[in-house]
Amino acid sequence: GGTVFLDEIGDMPLSIQAKVLRALQEKEFECVGGTKPIHVDIRVIAATNKDLSQLIKEGKFREDLFYRLNVITISIPPLRDRKDDILPLATHFMNKHSNENKKNVNSISPEAKSILQSYHWPGNVRELENTVSRAVIFETGENLSAESLPERMTAPTNTTPMSGEDLMSLEEVS
Repeated sequence: GGTVFLDEIGDMPLSIQAKVLRALQEKEFECVGGTKPIHVDIRVIAATNKDLSQLIKEGKFREDLFYRLNVITISIPPLRDRKDDILPLATHFMNKHSNENKKNVNSISPEAKSILQSYHWPGNVRELENTVSRAVIFETGENLSAESLPERMTAPTNTTPMSGEDLMSLEEVS
């Protein structure tokens, strides 16, 4: 009677996909080392950032599992394409992690807001949550400041592309 969330289903190995498909079709599974099947009545929600149609063409995702899971599709654009969602999410995560860490961080400075909104968020909402969680932990005041954000977000970026010569120098240094 519950819900199972299968995150990053596009990364699931084919051998596991077969087992998931069987469990969905038969509505039962066996625990590792178990001898009796366990019957379930569950709702399945699956998420991925991969193109499952392309993975099917490449033989990396089972077509029958795709059709079993693809009853209702909800496409959510990446966070970088939903700039208006960044501050409400950041505020939610700030409150959540402030409570969890018994801190009194209750607002976000204008400079930190600007940094959060201008960042490209390659890790999407998970990266935002982890960034805000880290900032809350490092914050010493009640206002989440730019100083508590990771350096990758606050350091000036070099917009000039590196030449092959620059790359060779970096390799020699490391």
